[in-house]
Amino acid sequence: MEYRLLATDLDGTLLNAKKEISSENVVAINRALDMGKQVIFSTGRALGEVKQFFPLFPQMRYVLCESGGLLYDWQEQCVISRQVLAPDITRAVLRYAQPRDIMIQIMTNGESVISENSIAVLEHYRNEYLREHFLHHVRLVEDVAAYCKEHAYLAEKICLYHPDTTARVQSLKQLEQLEVTAAFSERTSLELTPIGVDKGKGLCKLCQELHIPLEQVIAIGDAPNDLAVLQTAGLAIAVDNASEEIKQVCHAVVADNEHNGVKEAIENWLCKTRNKPLLAYQPV
Repeated sequence: MEYRLLATDLDGTLLNAKKEISSENVVAINRALDMGKQVIFSTGRALGEVKQFFPLFPQMRYVLCESGGLLYDWQEQCVISRQVLAPDITRAVLRYAQPRDIMIQIMTNGESVISENSIAVLEHYRNEYLREHFLHHVRLVEDVAAYCKEHAYLAEKICLYHPDTTARVQSLKQLEQLEVTAAFSERTSLELTPIGVDKGKGLCKLCQELHIPLEQVIAIGDAPNDLAVLQTAGLAIAVDNASEEIKQVCHAVVADNEHNGVKEAIENWLCKTRNKPLLAYQPV
């Protein structure tokens, strides 16, 4: 099988613990792009949170952001598709989250937004490792709800950060009656996107635009919010730090995000005419 496109998750997959892309992964991706392959980001981040990486990849064109909510053409600087939550749903989520011990992150029009006060309590929500990222790549506002109101409550995605995973499950149970697609990400985040919107649907849309059969697509990821895209692609690959749930649905497992697993996937499958044989994943 000749593979033509690789969709890679960012956090926990392409990015290491420092939220950086290793030089080895940069070289491998650019080599694939030089060969005429497509490599895209498939991420839960907003567009504004990934712009920092595009200078590393002059030939990269597409990015699937916000867990499928926004598909963007970086070369043409235009939106291919955008899906938003109904304003009533956004208001309902805010009404639920505001009085509770929950940190709210809104993604709207490609921009990620949190409150200024959130920076001081990141440890409480177990996302202190995102401090530098939030400070440099996210819009800080005085009041997230007021910001949403100013923007007609239109959001592609809402992330609700909790103090622990038990609280996250409780939120899922309370909000599951809303017409949303819900997924777990990071350590305690509950992601909410419009009903039927996920990374897999976004990948289908892009492949239709590019006339690339899904069987010629590779997806690589690590977390539950990657499940849909892994189940959509012809070849599903997990990095070794992925959850067991993710590994179980994948055709192969490569090195973890600290040891250039994306590079391994590119070299073994995307950029080879004769690909490495697939072995069923066997849990330890």
